[in-house]
Amino acid sequence: MFEINGEKWHIQFSCPYHDIFIMDSGDYTIGVCDDKSKTIYLASNLRGKLLKKVLCHEIVHAAMFSYNIELDYMQEELMANIIATYGSEILKIANDIFKRL
Repeated sequence: MFEINGEKWHIQFSCPYHDIFIMDSGDYTIGVCDDKSKTIYLASNLRGKLLKKVLCHEIVHAAMFSYNIELDYMQEELMANIIATYGSEILKIANDIFKRL
């Protein structure tokens, strides 16, 4: 369990073919952030770097829900992907620069 803006969120690993992972298109995804249950669902077969990236992506969605940030679907996915892919590097650079200020 973790908190964002005072809201408690849970993480649950589920079978990759669970109904929670079926998108509107009928395709399967590997991570879902459910605002109603305050749960991030992750496919149980995720490992290593991909697990970390998907988890980070879904935490971005949880943060947007918790802070009432409303973007359209494509903007929200782009933001989550950018942070999940480049967030660690951006924070490392910012921390390195901050140490020198």
